[in-house]
Amino acid sequence: MSQPINLIEKIEKSLPAELRALVNDAVAIAGERKQPLFLVGGVVRDLLLGKISDICDLDIVVEGDAVGLAGEFAEKSGGKLTAHLMFNTAKIEFPHCTIDIAMARTENYAKPGALPVVTAGTLKTDLFRRDFTVNAMAVSLNHDNYGELIDLYGGRQDLKAKKIRVLHDRSFTDDATRMWRAIRYEQRLGFRIEPETLALLQRDAPLMKTVGGYRLRHELELVLKEKEPEKCLLRADELGILKELHPSLKADNRLASKFREARQNNKATPDYYLGLLVYGLNDDDLQQIMKYLRFSTRQSKIINEIRGMILP
Repeated sequence: MSQPINLIEKIEKSLPAELRALVNDAVAIAGERKQPLFLVGGVVRDLLLGKISDICDLDIVVEGDAVGLAGEFAEKSGGKLTAHLMFNTAKIEFPHCTIDIAMARTENYAKPGALPVVTAGTLKTDLFRRDFTVNAMAVSLNHDNYGELIDLYGGRQDLKAKKIRVLHDRSFTDDATRMWRAIRYEQRLGFRIEPETLALLQRDAPLMKTVGGYRLRHELELVLKEKEPEKCLLRADELGILKELHPSLKADNRLASKFREARQNNKATPDYYLGLLVYGLNDDDLQQIMKYLRFSTRQSKIINEIRGMILP
């Protein structure tokens, strides 16, 4: 059996003192309540990759009542509490950071694209419901093994191999927005979607239509917030994902060049990128996609301004 990996040193070096103090408060309360507590999500992945900088948000999972624990934590720490009773999750906001506390859970999807039915679970079931193995690791925040990495599904191995892998073959069926996330992580981290996951993505691409336009717009906005979003769009076009937003959408070298020019000219905002993406659509196609993705008034204004230009 391999030796446990402990990330205490990485946590202490990477988390600001204020955030470490808040985590210690949450740990103390969880200990009094006898509720196991774990650090989860992208921060665990990035700790292992050494890519942490300016951490200001943390995701924590607790076995048992998350809202009750979060309420005690907010009262002790002076944070602003927002609770979501349906999912037993809570957000605690502070001047310089945010901590999300969620109940360890299982999720069941009645049909593709539906919101999940949530039931209480364990850390094991909670990690299994996540999108990719590299995001399905946890760090114990419990006194007996504080800092120990918990990797039940091969996430660390996939990190070393630079692979994006789903945890099960219904992952994209359950939530088609994960296709966009797979592309974002692949391009941001310099990884590759591994072959079986890629085959599932291409099999399930038509299921993008099972997801509401608002959720798809949110995923597109996250793409456009990436450092070099054209890389994601080119890959989405290559894999047949972009056309699922609208058959007339295309990403090519010309679009990539326009994105790079936008950065050079200090125009690189997600809304400006969006305007460039839909620049070549005819009026009918533009109206269709604006209605489908439910563009905001601000986005519509910027799109129309860009379409009024003559771009070389």
